[in-house]
Order: sequence, then structure tokens, then C-alpha cells
Amino acid sequence: MNNDLIEKSYEVSQKNYELAAIHLRDARNLLYAIHGLRDNRALSKAAILMAAAALETNLTYLSLIALRFVEARPQKFRRPHINFLRGIDEEIDDNGRLIERRSRQTLLERMTIVPNLMALAIDRKYELPNRSAGAKKMQRTIERRDAIVHPRSDRYLSDVGWWEAAEAVDAVELYLQSVYQCLHPYVMGYSALLWTIKGPHKDDMGVGYRTFGKRGPKRRITNMQDLSLVDVLLTEWVDAFFMTEIAFAHDTEGDSDGSMLTRAALVLLYAMVDAQLAIVSQWKMHENPSAFTEAEALFLTEVAVGIGHDGEIWIDSDQHPFKKRVKAIPAVLARCVDRQEFIIDLGKGWGQDLLRGYALRNGVVHSSPGEQIPRVSMAELRSAVAAVRAYFTELACSVRGAFGHMDVLLNAKLRPDPGSTKPLRNPAR
Repeated sequence: MNNDLIEKSYEVSQKNYELAAIHLRDARNLLYAIHGLRDNRALSKAAILMAAAALETNLTYLSLIALRFVEARPQKFRRPHINFLRGIDEEIDDNGRLIERRSRQTLLERMTIVPNLMALAIDRKYELPNRSAGAKKMQRTIERRDAIVHPRSDRYLSDVGWWEAAEAVDAVELYLQSVYQCLHPYVMGYSALLWTIKGPHKDDMGVGYRTFGKRGPKRRITNMQDLSLVDVLLTEWVDAFFMTEIAFAHDTEGDSDGSMLTRAALVLLYAMVDAQLAIVSQWKMHENPSAFTEAEALFLTEVAVGIGHDGEIWIDSDQHPFKKRVKAIPAVLARCVDRQEFIIDLGKGWGQDLLRGYALRNGVVHSSPGEQIPRVSMAELRSAVAAVRAYFTELACSVRGAFGHMDVLLNAKLRPDPGSTKPLRNPAR
């Protein structure tokens, strides 16, 4: 037994256990709340996003523990191991200086490598159970998360409900269980986080029990072109603002002026902004593809193309920062659709609020070690909602050919889902 490593893990958990626990708690509570509004799209999307956020913050938590293991067992690790845990790559710039840049790591890579580096310190090996039911649920969850945040014409989540949200929560629990089983007792908090879950029967412990051995509805990620464009745009808009209305209508948590609902609403609100830009881009390219150069089309679809060392062509995803998307996409569409030059001014008050809201959203989803996860106050959520509306109002006024349809959405009265007259059950604290 390596008592020094157990102590280091305990020290990390004392400062950072919220990274492991809070988003999984939020996702579970949202899932519980969906029973009050069975298969409500907005709550279901929010639960999937918070479950995916729980996965990311847990990987941050595990990376922190692994870095402490590196300090205690430096002989077992090499520089690339440390850089991966820190999320950076080292390279030489044009002046011969050694510089660091943020590395591109997929969730699936981190899910395998981070716990494996922890296991290296204690002469164990972690293997992601790729063929298990839990791994398949995780793969579907990541695909759904990507379809919510970055929809494409061939990857759109048109129909989602309790089952998909339950799969997302189950997938995260089963993954954390596999890490715990490999690394126990060198990870702190997971026994309390996982083994106190009540299953479907009395005194039953139910990690990942919600969808175990069951068949759900056959709702698939669909092709956007098979759907009504009006329905797609309206669905994204209504889901986001319906979630904010739910958040505004319910009490905050006792220790803050925010809640799981305000956090979830903020994440879904900015997912909607990305989705609207992506959907409108693909709509306009489909209408008149010859109006766009190859470079413009690749930018709008977030695709990178290059030539390898052997002359082969490679294609990869090329996701852009939020600030670049909200500025550049309207500029490209104004040039190609409206035949005018347009640059949106984010220096205005609402523009700064839009960026502050997104930074707050990043604090929720990509929380930094040692820092508390933002609670997202009612005032902060209201500011973000107002900024998002002001952003689309500016686009509707200035880029009519591409965004004139936003008038209808901006002026529409939100009509809640039929079950929304029922109050949500108070989520477990």
C-alpha cells in the first residue's frame, strides 16, 4: 500500500472534490426533474450537456491526482506524460524558443490515458472497456453532446427525451466505476459518489441501473435536410429559452443565488447560439453553394483539409473559438448571401455581456483546478439572455438575407410544452 499516494489523493480531493461531484449531481437531478415534464426536450438536452460536463470535470480531477503522483514517483514518468496531464504540447517557435501551446485531446483519448497514467504510478494498468454496454452508451452520449453543441446537416439531434438523458448519466457513472475499480483506494470520493445511489429496488445499489438491460426508443441522430428548416430553427430557440424560463421560475440553492437550473440553462443557451449559427450557415450553403468559396465553406462547416508528407489529403474537424464564430460567421454570410461587408461590434455593452456569459459558461463546463465551479446567479443568467437576444437582433437588422428570419423568433411568445404547467419536483439537494 502506497500510503503517501493515498495522502496526496486525499489532499487533492479536499480542494477539488466539487470537480468530481457537482455536475454529476446536477445531471441526476435534471433527470429526476424530467419526470415532471416527461420527455421534455430542453431538460433532456440540459441533462446530456451536464453529464458530458461531469465527464470533463472528472477527467480534470483525475489529472490533478495524477500530477501529484508524478511528484511522488518521478522515475515512472516522462515529459510527454506530464505534458498530456497538463493539456499542453511543447514546440520550437521560429526564433528557436521552447514554447507551450494547448494540446488538442479528444474525450476518448483522455478517458483512457489519464487513469492509465495514474495506474502507472502504482504498477497497474487501466483499460477502457470499449466493448461494454457502458462504453457504447458513452459513445452515444458524446455523439449527442456534439450534435447539440455543433450540429451539422448530417448530424442533428431532432428528437431527445428522458431515455437519452438517462443513458448519459448511466454512461458517466459506469465509466467512473471502472476507474474506481482499477485505482481503489487511490482515488478519493468515488465510493461516496457512486455507491450511495439508490437502485430500482429497496436497499439496491444502482450504478448505471436506469437503462441497464432495457431497450429505449429508437431515436437516432438525423439528417437536418430531412426536417423542416422552420422546425429546426424554432426547436433550438424554444428549447434554450424554455430552459431559462424554468431556471427563473424556481428557487436557488441555499448557499448561493444560483442553482443547477441556472447552470444548465446557461450551458444550453450558448449551445443554442452555436447551433443557430451552424444551422443558418448550412441552410444558406445548401440554397446557393456557388456563392461560397471552398475556404468559406470549410470554415462554416468547421472542417480542415491538408496535405500529408506523402501527398495524401487529410480531413479533420476544425472547431473555432466562440468569439471567432460569433464575429466571423455573420461576416462570411453577409458577404456571400447579402453581398455586403459587415463586422459585428462586440465592444458594445451587450457584446461584452455576451463574451462574459460565455466565459462563465466555460467556467461551468471546463472548470479550472482549485477554483469553485460558478453557481451562475439569476442576474448573470438574465444578463446572458439579454446579450444573446441583442446579438441576434443586431444580425436580424444588419444581415437581412441570412438572418432576417430571426425577427419571427425574437418576437415570438414562448409557448411551453403541454406538461409545463406542472411544477417541477424539487430536485434532491
